[in-house]
Amino acid sequence: MKRARVSILLLLWASVAVSPANAQSAAAPAPEAGALNALLAEVRLLRQAIERQGTVAGRAQLLVGRLALQDQRVMRWQAESQRLESELTAMTERRNLNQARLNEMRNAIQGDRDPERVLALEQEVRMLQAQVKQEAALQAGLETRRAEAVQAAEAERARYDELSDRLERLERELDKPAR
Repeated sequence: MKRARVSILLLLWASVAVSPANAQSAAAPAPEAGALNALLAEVRLLRQAIERQGTVAGRAQLLVGRLALQDQRVMRWQAESQRLESELTAMTERRNLNQARLNEMRNAIQGDRDPERVLALEQEVRMLQAQVKQEAALQAGLETRRAEAVQAAEAERARYDELSDRLERLERELDKPAR
């Protein structure tokens, strides 16, 4: 940007310095004044275009940085929701296995005639029931956390899409010809 300004100023200085006699005269001839005014208008337009380009480029750079940060947030929430989904699947499998084991033990109690063995099985059933109940509570908590993580990931994705749209609009603005 500085290089363009310096080039423009040198060009203006050269056009004025070429004819020192004209610069010293009271009034410049009409054709030279018109050319100088046209050149000055062109320099102003060029300066405006360069300033606009610099502003838009700065905005684009900021948006790209924000978009990268937002992408990291989306990835983090997606990873968290996937991790919770895996934990939930494992918890469900454990709970189902314990529930099946509990049903087997109840059936064994009904078929067993030894009172000591029945007492031992009933105590084991109570412990297993407590464990299944605790697993159910943990599973409900995991489901809640997973739902929250999915919701947060969707919110972050929406913010990412919004930033991406802004960047695309800015890109289209850069592609527009200068006025």
